[in-house]
Amino acid sequence: MFENVPAVTVSDWFASAEITPRMLRTLNNIGPGGVIIADLDRRDYYATHSRSLDPGSQMHFIVYGYHDLVIDLDVYTCQYGGRAWEELVPAVDCTAWECMDERAENITGTGFVATRMRQHMQRHGFDLTSTPHFYYRYASPGDYAGPMRAMVRDRYADRTNPAITVTVKSPVDEKSGGLSLITISDGDRHVTGWPARMRNQFIAAVNARRAREAVEADLRRTRT
Repeated sequence: MFENVPAVTVSDWFASAEITPRMLRTLNNIGPGGVIIADLDRRDYYATHSRSLDPGSQMHFIVYGYHDLVIDLDVYTCQYGGRAWEELVPAVDCTAWECMDERAENITGTGFVATRMRQHMQRHGFDLTSTPHFYYRYASPGDYAGPMRAMVRDRYADRTNPAITVTVKSPVDEKSGGLSLITISDGDRHVTGWPARMRNQFIAAVNARRAREAVEADLRRTRT
């Protein structure tokens, strides 16, 4: 009975949705921690602050963030001058739709520990500020013929000092046993960083707390 039923993808749900100039302006006004999400219930996009989101929900996911906007707007301003916003909006809209199915698949395949790390970071005052970036790296550095490991990079802004960002690169699946890397920067200045093997949510919680302690130590050195 169902042999000829066409497959429906997540991007099909968003065929009539659009990222508008107003959304990007709102994102810019929100500032660090601002994101544009794809909401599967509404089948539409909207701009909000990442602290209002449940990192464990799969009914919405980030398609664009304030950090992405800052980088892209700088590039587009260099290329197009006063037409930067005019050129950027359709590019963001097109990319969000074209990457929709891949992003949805990546989100549903993300392991429990990576999701819990996002919750722990939010609890410690760090807000997601860009699109989670999924990529592959070789399991053994320098072994370019060996197996590859799926990774995700999350970037956070410190809630009270948004010039400070924390970047967390983690294996999508904690069962792979791969190392995560946590780095902290203050503007263009590298503050500190460390590798961590986050096999469970408790180790993730420890590293989120360590990130907060490292940020507070840097603030005492540089802001007092």
